[in-house]
Amino acid sequence: MLKQISVDTVKQAADLAYEAVADRQRFLAGMRNIDLGEQTSERGSRNPTDLDALSILSSDASGALSQLNQMLEDLTPEQRMELRAVMFVGRGDFAGNQWDRALDEAGRAPDATHYTDIAERIDLHRDLMKGLYELDLLKKKDGQ
Repeated sequence: MLKQISVDTVKQAADLAYEAVADRQRFLAGMRNIDLGEQTSERGSRNPTDLDALSILSSDASGALSQLNQMLEDLTPEQRMELRAVMFVGRGDFAGNQWDRALDEAGRAPDATHYTDIAERIDLHRDLMKGLYELDLLKKKDGQ
């Protein structure tokens, strides 16, 4: 199924995203009464704010986010496309048996060869791990 990117690489991206979220939470814990300015609503979303993304962190504020961005930058466009397709399956846009459709959609994304839409996702860890599970690329642990 995955031809361009390994399961371990997807898991590494998920782990870095998890660490970046922890950095984000520590960063936000120190903030009080900040002015978010005018926030635009995305279609079908709940009152999103800039605080809903990892992009509020600078690379200096999160070593994990910096590593994630570097990792995504180093991937080939084809690898990023497969990573994005795993993310689509994990967030429920496609079922595990719809891999070809997810991959096709990942290639049609407006910035399919870039990575900023991936790196900014607050739920990236969950989406990637769930995607691997839905695609039967992760084994259940014994007793589960």
